[in-house]
Amino acid sequence: MMCQSERARARWPAVLRTIAGTLGAYGVTSLATVALSLLLVRIGMGQAEALIVATLASFAMFAFIAMATFHFRGVAGVWGWLRRFPLWPALSSC
Repeated sequence: MMCQSERARARWPAVLRTIAGTLGAYGVTSLATVALSLLLVRIGMGQAEALIVATLASFAMFAFIAMATFHFRGVAGVWGWLRRFPLWPALSSC
């Protein structure tokens, strides 16, 4: 029979994946949306159109990231991926 602390320890991976799938995905998506809109304006698209395209793309990005957090085997892999993922939008907007 499991004691209360063993059950609590067994639940932490699900809690950490849920946090990564919501807050982590939101953070990465917001950075990517800003970078994408700036990049589209830089290549010649109008500001309003670039914002609309980036916003529509952000819905797909958020869904992909949220589902991908439950694809990894370990929680450390999820957080490592989320830490490295925002680098490309930040570099592309420079």
